Amino acid sequence: MKKIIISTISILLSTLLFNACSTAKISSEDVKTAGFIYFKHEIPLKKVHTLIREAGEKNGWRITEFKENMLIGEKEENGKMKAVTITFAKNYFNISPKDADLQEAIQKELQE
Repeated sequence: MKKIIISTISILLSTLLFNACSTAKISSEDVKTAGFIYFKHEIPLKKVHTLIREAGEKNGWRITEFKENMLIGEKEENGKMKAVTITFAKNYFNISPKDADLQEAIQKELQE
């Protein structure tokens, strides 16, 4: 009888422990987009595309279409070529590798 009670308690405690540790709601999407810049409201994808292209071109970037939700930006600065990939959706964008000037220009364009 004593063994049954101890077994039951240990099973219940281990079940509780495993369930409590796995209740955090972190998805792979959250981890992937943690460093992205989010918009206050969703914007249609075509409009985001246009705004990013305009912001880049106003600041001397050559913007090339890569995918429906991805652009490549190139800029020559001090004799060196910089290249970035801009990934975007209806509610965020990301520049990889980071470029503060381009990021600021895009954010400014999105606020107007």
